[in-house]
Amino acid sequence: MICIQCQFDNREGAKFCKECGANLEEACLQCGTVYQLGSKFCDDCGYKLDPDIETDKPAPSSEGERKYVTVLFSDLSGYTALSENLDPEEVKEITGWIFGDVSKIVSKYGGFIEKYVGDAVMALFGANQSHEDDPVRAIKAAQEIHGLVDSMSPKYEDMVGQPLLMHTGINTGLVVTGELNLEKGVHGVAGDAVNVAARLSDVASSGDILVDHETYTRSEGYFQFEELEPIQLKGKSKAVQVHKFLFIKQQPQKIHRLHGLRADLIGRKAEMAQLSEAIQNLANGKGSVFSIIGTAGTGKSRLIEEFKANLNIEEALWREGHAYPYSQNIPYFPLIDLINRTLQIEEGDSPEKIREKIESSMKLLFDDNEDVTPYIGSLYSLNYPEIENVSPEFWKSKLQKGMLLLLSALTKQGLTIICVDDIHWADPSSLDLVRFLLSEIREPVIFICAYRPTIKLFTSHQISTLPHPYQEIDLQDLSRSESQEMVQSLLKADRIPSDLQRFIQEKVEGNPFYLEEAINSLIESDFLIRDNDGWRVTKQISDADISSTVQGVISARVDRLEQESKRILQEASVIGRSFYYEILKKISELKGGIDKCLSGLERLDLIKAKSIQPELEYFFKHALTQEVVYNGLLKKERRKIHKRTGQVIEQLFADRLPEFYETLSYHFKMGRSIGKAIHYLMKFGRKKSGKVCIG
Repeated sequence: MICIQCQFDNREGAKFCKECGANLEEACLQCGTVYQLGSKFCDDCGYKLDPDIETDKPAPSSEGERKYVTVLFSDLSGYTALSENLDPEEVKEITGWIFGDVSKIVSKYGGFIEKYVGDAVMALFGANQSHEDDPVRAIKAAQEIHGLVDSMSPKYEDMVGQPLLMHTGINTGLVVTGELNLEKGVHGVAGDAVNVAARLSDVASSGDILVDHETYTRSEGYFQFEELEPIQLKGKSKAVQVHKFLFIKQQPQKIHRLHGLRADLIGRKAEMAQLSEAIQNLANGKGSVFSIIGTAGTGKSRLIEEFKANLNIEEALWREGHAYPYSQNIPYFPLIDLINRTLQIEEGDSPEKIREKIESSMKLLFDDNEDVTPYIGSLYSLNYPEIENVSPEFWKSKLQKGMLLLLSALTKQGLTIICVDDIHWADPSSLDLVRFLLSEIREPVIFICAYRPTIKLFTSHQISTLPHPYQEIDLQDLSRSESQEMVQSLLKADRIPSDLQRFIQEKVEGNPFYLEEAINSLIESDFLIRDNDGWRVTKQISDADISSTVQGVISARVDRLEQESKRILQEASVIGRSFYYEILKKISELKGGIDKCLSGLERLDLIKAKSIQPELEYFFKHALTQEVVYNGLLKKERRKIHKRTGQVIEQLFADRLPEFYETLSYHFKMGRSIGKAIHYLMKFGRKKSGKVCIG
């Protein structure tokens, strides 16, 4: 039996090389049969053992993933009385109506009905497609489900002798997903997050929506909650911190963290100067249009918040509208939000109240001959007989005219800044209307649009035709020194523990949102504690979990990728923060199109080319992205890819293996090839100690 490491001829049946100690056998990943190293196929099941062989590769697998999801359990109070007092056929018909509409509500917010159990429904948010606001979506869905049943209850109260009400539990946590089949309604999730949501539903009173602390933390900017006493749930060793949903906030706060440490605005002096200069120009009758562009977490909303806070509210009028992830499919949502804030239309206002606010405001702002009020009102589904039969094209033109008149009228009330934030979440009709307004408004105004580079708001030609000067503010990650300054600002300390500095430089780097979340998460989990006038790291900081908010942002971005690109990113994440193209190509399950996927991932700024010579090498732009993608893989999937990676490195770099001893030891250890892991670790040790090591 020839050793592939040192070529020594060992006896048949030997498990380790007599000359160099290398492992001579491996087990087939498919069936477990032991085979001799160097074999190309398993002689028991035919599985391809040599990753260098160019045979047809299977399509990307989808066995499941480890994902943070939000689980909703909602139960119908009054179901027992309903069953006792009505014929089973009537009961089935009523619950069919209810749960049919529940399914539509859950789908509207991007959720998935996992199952119906008698009078209860279980829904998942983030299982088939992660969103950075899955907890918000779940709570909004629950609120609408409760409202649906409340509206139906009077019809049946006399029959059953009590109101029909829902009670709901919502929990966010880690699950393992299984087979996804939307047609059959199969998702197959497993994890404690499911059990906790069910228990919260059990203890919730009729009409209540109870959420766990994680869900509360990620949605407190949108909703008002009441903190309850910790509850001892069945099957849990510790009491669970619980919050009761009360109502939707009129003006949601999208700054991610409402509690905890917050840094000063760092590294944005030039951008603030641009905006401040625009205010001076506005006072002189000159308007401006700004695009504030940056990837998630670079601080678009924070920059706007600081700019707004520095304005003299007696001299300048601030008008704003927002788009949200859950509003992507709602036509004209950011413009409706702007109108709501301007005319003080509130959540829960009746159609009659909304009509009154719109019509009275329009009379104050417009001349009597400007009949555009019905078109503004139609955004709220208000009925105006005079526009029922107009064509879509005519309706659109009148809406454009109405919005232009509204914004023009607002600018006449004083120096005006209009901001539309997170417009990358807006639907196409909203983007078209914004482009129209900016190309037509002639009055002096500062118009700010903030968005991620996933959209292009203007073409070069459109920019050249704008009536006001146009500027782009392109926000980048902070430099190393700026990141250091931000940490000092967060901790209110000049001296930062060296372990924390290293953690920030290597893992978090310069994304302001990631940095702020990471520091607060370390404090909340007691990895970082106050020590007199400074701070002290109490545990191995690399063991700390990634903030769930950061996890949500990154996971949502990854889940929006095409399946092939996502798979390439997953395989690359196992290789490491940096990865060679040739290694990725040989371990990948994809049949082809790897180059196209890598180019797309580069354009999306998820990876970057590190070097071309002597080997083409890429790296993840953010270490946290690599970690989130890696953690999303099932553990058994990680093991397979680690082992394949080690085998490929052995073959590709056979003439320079000493460079890879430590890497090979790591991959074989993670791939459960312990013999090989020890073998390469010993070689690495000899190399470090200066001893000669052949092979």
